[in-house]
Amino acid sequence: MISVDIAFIFFSAIVFLGFVLNAFFSKIKIANVFPLLIIGLLIGPIFHIIPTSSGSIISELSPYITAIAISFILFEVGMEINFSRLGKILPRTIAFTFIVTAILGVVLGTAAFYLFSWGIFWSFIFGFAIAGPSSMIVPTLVKIARISDDLKEALLFEAVFSDILTLIVPLVLLAILISGNISLNSVTEMVTSMLLGSIFLAIVSALFWLYMLKKFPNASESYGWMLTIAMVVATYGTAEVLGFNGAITTFLFGLIISNLGTIKKEEATDKIIALLEKRFSIPDTINRIKSYQKEIIFFVSTFFFVYLGMIFQIGSMSMLLLVVLAIIAVLVSILAVPIRYLFIPILKPLFSKGERKKVEKPFVYFDVSRGLAPAVIATLPLAYGLTVLNFSDTVFLVILASNIIATIGIFVSYKDTEKQARLDESIGANSGMDTAKSDKK
Repeated sequence: MISVDIAFIFFSAIVFLGFVLNAFFSKIKIANVFPLLIIGLLIGPIFHIIPTSSGSIISELSPYITAIAISFILFEVGMEINFSRLGKILPRTIAFTFIVTAILGVVLGTAAFYLFSWGIFWSFIFGFAIAGPSSMIVPTLVKIARISDDLKEALLFEAVFSDILTLIVPLVLLAILISGNISLNSVTEMVTSMLLGSIFLAIVSALFWLYMLKKFPNASESYGWMLTIAMVVATYGTAEVLGFNGAITTFLFGLIISNLGTIKKEEATDKIIALLEKRFSIPDTINRIKSYQKEIIFFVSTFFFVYLGMIFQIGSMSMLLLVVLAIIAVLVSILAVPIRYLFIPILKPLFSKGERKKVEKPFVYFDVSRGLAPAVIATLPLAYGLTVLNFSDTVFLVILASNIIATIGIFVSYKDTEKQARLDESIGANSGMDTAKSDKK
């Protein structure tokens, strides 16, 4: 049991560590996800500085920490996406995500079936759990990316949609495995009701909350962010209690209040938009919420990545088995790169024009970092009292390996975009000088 004093020191250390790493990695322009995972691994299962074994307070807090991280981070992702660009990015992003996730899920599930003795269901649960980029990690990566806004939002939306697929498909497969008799109709009905319910709840919650913030301007000016965070948590909890998807609901909640809440009078070109602006638009409050939200996301994401490393259990694995599983994890992560590369043409209209498009492509095919969905799925055998040999350990190693590959790939890509940006600026400056000389003549 960790004492209160040690817990306070630990949480404070995480905050300062996150600040230092964030400042350092902002200078060299790569994400700090990998070192945070390693730090969690070192202080948890390797050196046992913090007890993280089964039954410890750290492992017992896993469902609560995961739920808080999901709700806060996906709310932030939703607030960062602009409605005006959704029409352009949505069809292509959904097509790209669905195709890549389906192909990777089948390929990785088939590979797991022949490599491990897990059986057909657990093999494909594993395959689909690690088939898409993580909505917990992609927001961190795109912040350092010097790419078009359309492509950034496409990658953010892909991460959210991918997490939906990589959570729903394994959970449906697990339900079939446990019950032994689920028809196609019942599966379709379950998934449809969950999605429609999540959308309905998000719309109702967002409209209600925007109305309340506008109705009580003094309170919303003073306590708008804290009250909104309470509403986010309440919306997530309500969605889960009702059997909907909390991740989808909080993402849509953030998307709606950010876009609907910032409609300006000059944009009110028809009666419907004018009515929405009158009833729900509170741009100053929403901008304050966004500002405060960035601070809480800094802490939540920092702590979650460290925590993810802490809950990894090496167990009784021999060093040889650990090395073999690590090699498999690296190969699995690398496999995602060429598959994503093959389908980049789907996203072609979202890239910048000219030469910059060439240096933006690596951000798409190196976007292989795994995190949220596999971390949740890795806990399922324990949650259901099932024994699936080395399942959780392999999933964590894939999370670790995929983040290493994504970090290295995006670091190299960023250097290329920086060179291109400097070249563009140089060309622009020279062009301006030539124009000025020509005007003088």
